[in-house]
Amino acid sequence: MKELFEINDIISKINLNNPIYRINEEEFNASLLQFGAFISIIKNKRVNQTLLLSLLLENKNIRECFKQISEIDDTRVLLYNLIIRFPILCKSKIIKNKIKELVNDRQRKAIL
Repeated sequence: MKELFEINDIISKINLNNPIYRINEEEFNASLLQFGAFISIIKNKRVNQTLLLSLLLENKNIRECFKQISEIDDTRVLLYNLIIRFPILCKSKIIKNKIKELVNDRQRKAIL
């Protein structure tokens, strides 16, 4: 028999009523928009979620800049927040290729 409430449903309901969670979400959304505008100005082209995540994966300086803007210290938490907001990124071929390149580079560096 199916449970009436799944754990994720309960957590999401609690978070929607939690003012601290809502404030953190709004701050992250604002910092995401600010950073997207910043990258758009620097790169002189439109920025979408895929481009933003690929830039964060490949460029450490851009990643550190976004960490300062969003006030998140851990890269994993930062990437997790992006993937939670944009789940379509998990299916993106561009992102999958970037991750494969990063894994291959790390393996090459480990061998050397």
